[in-house]
Amino acid sequence: MNMRASTGRMKCTISGVIFGFVVMMASAASLRAATWEVQTVDQSGTGRYSSLKIDKDGNAHLAYIVEEGRLKYAFWDHATKKWFTMVVAEGASFSDLALDSKQHPHISFADLGTVGGTKLRHAYWDGAKWHTEAIPLNSDVIAYFTSIVVDHDDHPWISFYEYRGPRGSEIVDRMRVVSWNGKYWEVRTVDGENQSGKFNALAVDPEGQIRLVYANVNAMTASVRYAFWDGRDWQLEMVDDRAHNSSELVGFSTCIAIDEQGNPHLAYMNYSRPALKYAVRKDGKWSVQEIQALKGVGYPDRNSIALDSAGNPYIGYYDSGLGALRLAHYDQEKWTVETIDSNFAGFTSSIQIVGEVLWISYADDAGGIKVAKRELAAAVGPTAKAKQIPAEAHALGR
Repeated sequence: MNMRASTGRMKCTISGVIFGFVVMMASAASLRAATWEVQTVDQSGTGRYSSLKIDKDGNAHLAYIVEEGRLKYAFWDHATKKWFTMVVAEGASFSDLALDSKQHPHISFADLGTVGGTKLRHAYWDGAKWHTEAIPLNSDVIAYFTSIVVDHDDHPWISFYEYRGPRGSEIVDRMRVVSWNGKYWEVRTVDGENQSGKFNALAVDPEGQIRLVYANVNAMTASVRYAFWDGRDWQLEMVDDRAHNSSELVGFSTCIAIDEQGNPHLAYMNYSRPALKYAVRKDGKWSVQEIQALKGVGYPDRNSIALDSAGNPYIGYYDSGLGALRLAHYDQEKWTVETIDSNFAGFTSSIQIVGEVLWISYADDAGGIKVAKRELAAAVGPTAKAKQIPAEAHALGR
């Protein structure tokens, strides 16, 4: 098989000391006006499951799904300041995008139009045209989120939720990753515990190590989990689970970023008691914060996270109860929260920081896909103060 690599940086989390946080919002007197430039990229349908990457030349690449499963790709030319869109595939969902070393886009997605079940597919641009291939797997049905990155050898890795295993088997709902080794695709099961992986995100750290964050959504084992590939096996750890929140479902909408020191940063939702949470691992230990209580958690939503040059996190998230896209930013002292868009815009966002400019793509339920951007210096919003409540984390036994 002649195959070019796919990329994209994503990142993840796990184990050590965990802290729960109770957040109080400061008064509106602390607000300053932020200037957002908002563009509607495409009005052909609500652009869900967006994935945004900015290339080395300052161009923007965007993958998203519109009504009836149409996978679309949009390109923003930094010279002309214009967006161009095209259709890549039909019958698609849960898309993710990465860029290879030539800055060519690669997209992973679940093919909902496959006869007999959903399959995993990979589309890539070779500089002249799109190619779409089915990943050769023995899975009967693949559903929910996929994630794609490219390693330092320019080989693509795709994480996916195997909703139903080989036909005739009793295998269901497990977290798996497939990777291109230069000759063929290799698939491995990361976590076989029931309902592991519905929400997942891959990342490549500065040393080229593959990281993965994912959620187990079983009511009895709900948790945020983290894994890293050591070259031979997947090593698993627990970030947040029912041992710390006995009646709560945590881990929905997971996303990840990795800083220059290799520290993983994670954002995710508490679904049963709507709240945004954040976890970071430093010096071998994890800390977890509850940033803000929400009016509602969208399903199946995906948060987004990016880091500035100082390693400060910026988290994009959708409060479905408010119908608003919000941004939480930590500056080493406090969390600041601001609203980017409203009127039920903000589902499945994707965030990037390039230079001193923050970009975020998201669905507009009025019927479109939007991209907003602003300079980091314009950050504003109410201040969030947190009280730390310590609790211990533990490794995930296998």
